[in-house]
Amino acid sequence: MKDGAWPPDTFEFIVGMRSEIMIPFAISPALKPGKMGPYFEMRTYTYAPGALPKIIQVWEKALPARLQFSPLCAAWYSELGGLNKFVHIWPYPSLDARNDTRSKAAAAGVWPPSAKKLGTPEYQLTAQENKILMPASFSPLQ
Repeated sequence: MKDGAWPPDTFEFIVGMRSEIMIPFAISPALKPGKMGPYFEMRTYTYAPGALPKIIQVWEKALPARLQFSPLCAAWYSELGGLNKFVHIWPYPSLDARNDTRSKAAAAGVWPPSAKKLGTPEYQLTAQENKILMPASFSPLQ
């Protein structure tokens, strides 16, 4: 905001807006400006109330093996707005790289994370939303 680049001048295009405040997981890397994508996969899971501690246990155990295949951009959970949400974002140089990475991680048996395999408490997801995103020209993440 100090640089005058935020918020972007896009108000003429906004018809509706939803705001959510997210808290990073302890295992989430710090978000820093840079070139990571240009393709980002953003997955939003809605989990049953009370499941967050179980999700954190599973992800803390599973993430190191998954990071052998590609970096994680962010892992957050909701504090305000839509509750019981867990968001993780993965950067990829291409959509083919995304497909290849996910196939290799699944073939290695390290993804998606399995509470049973990891010996952690199981949890229930009630919904999943998946998006492939590309950054706007003004985004600090490219």
